[in-house]
Amino acid sequence: MKRETLEQFESYLRSVRGLSEGTIRSRAANCERLAHYEGDLDAHFDNDRMEGLLARLTYSTDDQRRGAPQRHRVPINGNMRNGTATLKSAATLYWEFRQHDRSPRPTLVRQSRRDQRARASATAWPNWQQPDDADILKLAHVLTPLVKFLHPDIVAAVAEDNQRHLSDWRSKLERVGINADTYLWDGSPCAFLGVRRYAGSQEIAWYRKRTVPTDFTPPHCLRLDDNDCPKHLWAFVLTGGPFRKKGPREYQLAHLADHKEHNNRWRDEFSLDSEADPPPLFGLYTSPANTAYVPKNFLQPTDVIYPLRALLLKQAYRLYGQICRLAPPPLTEKTMDDSAWNPAHFTWGDPVGDARNLVAFLEYRQEEFDKALDQRFPLSGCG
Repeated sequence: MKRETLEQFESYLRSVRGLSEGTIRSRAANCERLAHYEGDLDAHFDNDRMEGLLARLTYSTDDQRRGAPQRHRVPINGNMRNGTATLKSAATLYWEFRQHDRSPRPTLVRQSRRDQRARASATAWPNWQQPDDADILKLAHVLTPLVKFLHPDIVAAVAEDNQRHLSDWRSKLERVGINADTYLWDGSPCAFLGVRRYAGSQEIAWYRKRTVPTDFTPPHCLRLDDNDCPKHLWAFVLTGGPFRKKGPREYQLAHLADHKEHNNRWRDEFSLDSEADPPPLFGLYTSPANTAYVPKNFLQPTDVIYPLRALLLKQAYRLYGQICRLAPPPLTEKTMDDSAWNPAHFTWGDPVGDARNLVAFLEYRQEEFDKALDQRFPLSGCG
């Protein structure tokens, strides 16, 4: 890897992700090692957004149990699963860095000598100052009074309804080949069982009724959705009915922890209470404990700046941690190292939502679940 690129990556980890210097050095070294054995990381990103590389950097507990060989070329000294997970964590951070950067990388073409001389005489872009930890902390104090969380009574009602129907709904999911733990773990606040966001070009094409293989079936779900289902509960308790493609002015819904499989950052967002990996986190997609409305101008910072993401998730644990389990086991709340980012030290707006429409919502989601079971894989999501 080029030294300049590596320095930019380290600057991203320092200013945006807020990682310690020791962790920054380790992740940069991991990326250099990956590039040595697997090829230039920028080329991987430009080719397929690093999907192929990240897939090869997957080594599950089941792979370890079967003694399966690793899929990547990097030699591992010691535990293969842990070593591969470390490399994947570093590669995911590099993917985030490239997504955050958004600047195109030049295509390597044969140049004339005149072009080469002109390139040699050109000066590099200036290295402008990045926001430091103190700047991001100030931004957080501006943001938190504006973030809207649902009232805990509303989240509790969904979790309690899940618990009432737990045995019946789990058996129905298992009957159609869906691992119920994906949506219905003990204490789950998942609002729409078996519904997840589409992911990848094939699922997007299938959802939009474009040409796909006739035998294609989206895995791990009853339905795919276009980001409507997570908003239905909000719409019921704020407007009295289901979501109709229009939300609050200048606000957008944010997911606090990742719910898709590709580039999921659960190793950064949660701790583990066992060595087992969690099931797919699709149940977080419609979980009201995993969503908040934020001003749309803050949506990207809360997605890519790790301290901000972690702060919102910690506040969700403060609000809902005693009434439900926010993520499936073995995921648990991550310990906070820096007291400056303790959510108790920030000003937060009052939780929102009118519980009077909860009965109507619970009936609505029951109808949607029954419909999804009867008509599995329609080409639309909830509603």
